[in-house]
Amino acid sequence: MNFNVAYIMKLLYSLLVVILLVLVYTYITSLEQKGCACAMTPDNNFIKGFTLFALIYLIFTGFVSEETMKDSVGPTIVFLYKFIDLIFVLVFIYYIYVVFRYTRYLVDEKCKCSTDMRREIIMIGSLIELVLLVILFILGVVTITIFSVLFTVIKTVSENSDNARDAIRDPMGSLSKLPKALEKEYTNIKDYVNKTSKEIKKIGTRRSKKLLDPSL
Repeated sequence: MNFNVAYIMKLLYSLLVVILLVLVYTYITSLEQKGCACAMTPDNNFIKGFTLFALIYLIFTGFVSEETMKDSVGPTIVFLYKFIDLIFVLVFIYYIYVVFRYTRYLVDEKCKCSTDMRREIIMIGSLIELVLLVILFILGVVTITIFSVLFTVIKTVSENSDNARDAIRDPMGSLSKLPKALEKEYTNIKDYVNKTSKEIKKIGTRRSKKLLDPSL
């Protein structure tokens, strides 16, 4: 197993999250055992169920690096794992928000039977985790967007430089290709305009139908 820095950091982070999940599960279970009526909300079943699932998932995936998985089962399974992991992260962000909202609710409602040191630890820990996950998620989206834009710009510059080079080396040949290039661009623009017009007409038709028949 390749114990690089990134893998060790991932392992430590997973360990901290597992500790938080254990606190959440034991806390919810203790409230149910005590019969704490003011702590029983519609969120309890989701919190308890997903906490158990997240514990199993993180323990199973936390000790296996992507390099080991790639060597063992191949890149296709690694790609599938990354997709599943993305879904898990999105649901986990919502879960952390629900946990924070739940503990905040218990404090605001002054639910005495829910008083426990774990409640405050969970509330603070879930808040920190929520902020961290949202920041990382936004940074990830921004990074992907920036790289996509840069790739498009570089590709465009490269294509234009190729065209400029061809024009210098063979001006007559480049000039003869110009009508076809313009025709292609005109066709693309025309197709885009037609598609956009159709979508606008569809939206207009739907609104007209709704105005004539509000039940739609």
